[in-house]
This record gives sequence, structure tokens and C-alpha cells, in this order.
Amino acid sequence: MNRRLLFLLSALACLAAMGIARAGLIDELNPEQRHEIESGGQVMLQEDLPGKPWPRVRIFRIIQAKPEEVAAVFFDYNNAQTYIPDLLHSKISKIISPSVLEVDYQVDVPILADEAYTARNELRAIDGGGFHVSWILLRALQTKGAEGNLHIEPYGDGDSVICYTNLVTPGSGMAKILKLAALSRMQKTVASIAKKVETQKTSHPTMLADQLARLREAIATQIHPTQEATETR
Repeated sequence: MNRRLLFLLSALACLAAMGIARAGLIDELNPEQRHEIESGGQVMLQEDLPGKPWPRVRIFRIIQAKPEEVAAVFFDYNNAQTYIPDLLHSKISKIISPSVLEVDYQVDVPILADEAYTARNELRAIDGGGFHVSWILLRALQTKGAEGNLHIEPYGDGDSVICYTNLVTPGSGMAKILKLAALSRMQKTVASIAKKVETQKTSHPTMLADQLARLREAIATQIHPTQEATETR
């Protein structure tokens, strides 16, 4: 093998082992966007999709807490109404597995009647110390469809960078009237998640400890992909 090629392959292997070669959430942002979230702000990206009246939204933010702490607070679905804007009710209604739960929500909707819906939320740990929570709409009074996720990765010394992704297909009566309000609410939701996590860490450590215990119990039941592959051979 060519000596130069061998050196290059060895260098890439070392970088991958150190976690440098793997792109993370922060690498998806340009310098201006990165500066914005590093300064305590948020960056919202919108992607228009064919046949969808509302864009797919991705919101990036840094939270001053570890990924496990962010995931633990978000995983406490029964308490989501205590900090998510305009959320009137949130209650786990069905347990598929310790990490896959169906949750009933009720949301205050301006102008129109309040929306009630059920989503299936799935939590999983990812390589590198991060977490991924995905959701999909199962049924709703008005909304036709919704799917998204909260992706959490370590950032810096004890912080996290998150990306909140959501794609909502509203009912016909909601599409034009509520688009701007919905986009604003998503931004407020991400800011509220960050505030809640940071407040739990500094002011409510006992409650956070309970949330961490429930998160760890749910994650402990999962089979790591490499373990699953070994067991099916």
C-alpha cells in the first residue's frame, strides 16, 4: 500500500477514535449561527416541503446542563405542562415500553378551539453521550399530522447543544391563520425547555435527581445496536 495513503488512513482512524471526525450538531451551523447560540440565543432553520403548508422547523440552542439532565427533564412528560407555553395538559396514557410512551396533550389554540392530541414518544441513548427523543402524532382533533425529535449532544465542559425538529401538518382551518403563531410557539418551547432544565439543576436538585433516576431506568432496558446484532447471530 502506498505509504502516503497508509498514513492518511491511520490519521483518519485516530481522528474517528477521538470523536473529531464525526460531525455533530454544531457543525451544521455557519459561523454566524454558531456565534448566535454560543451567545445564548437560538437559531431557527425552516425547510419548505412539497405539499406541506408549514415548513419543517429546526431550532438549535445551547443549554447549560449535561445531555442526561436535558433528556431527564424532557422525558418527564407528565410535568410538561408546567413549562411548555400554552400546554394545558400532558399525561402519559399508555406505556409501550419503559422508553416508548404515548402521551395525551391539550394545547391552548388562539382563535380556534383548543387542540387535544396523542403522540407516541420514543427515547434512546446515542453514541457519544447524547440522547434522541422522537415523536409522532397518533390522533388529534384538528391536526392532520406531526413528527419531530429532540436531539441532544454534549457541548463544551458540561453543557449540551440541542436541535429541536418539528414538522406539523395542520388542519385546513389552521394552516394560514396559525402559521406564524405556531412558528413562534416552537421557538418559545425550545427556550422554555432550556430555562426549565437550568432551573431544575440550580433550584430543584432533588426533583432533577428523581427525573434522572427514571431516565436511567428507561435507558437501562434498551439493547445497544451492537449488542442486538451480536445476540441475533
